[in-house]
Amino acid sequence: MQLYNSPLDKNIFSSQTEALRDRLLGWDSPTQEQLQDIAMVEWLWGRLLDSLLEVCPANREQEQAILHLESVREWTRKSIIRGS
Repeated sequence: MQLYNSPLDKNIFSSQTEALRDRLLGWDSPTQEQLQDIAMVEWLWGRLLDSLLEVCPANREQEQAILHLESVREWTRKSIIRGS
């Protein structure tokens, strides 16, 4: 399968831009070490979620806290894989 050749061919990017592009596009290829770090984040995330569910009353603020917690978990995973 041939992909569309963009006029912004990769070889015209500066080395800094190319490094940024590679980091952002390659975030979905974790190493074994990164997978271990992500597993630790998942475990800690689960403990924090359990605490929120146990201590906070079931209301709008709890829902918002859980939404923010989910967002942080997702960005933490991406950050680990991207190495940033």
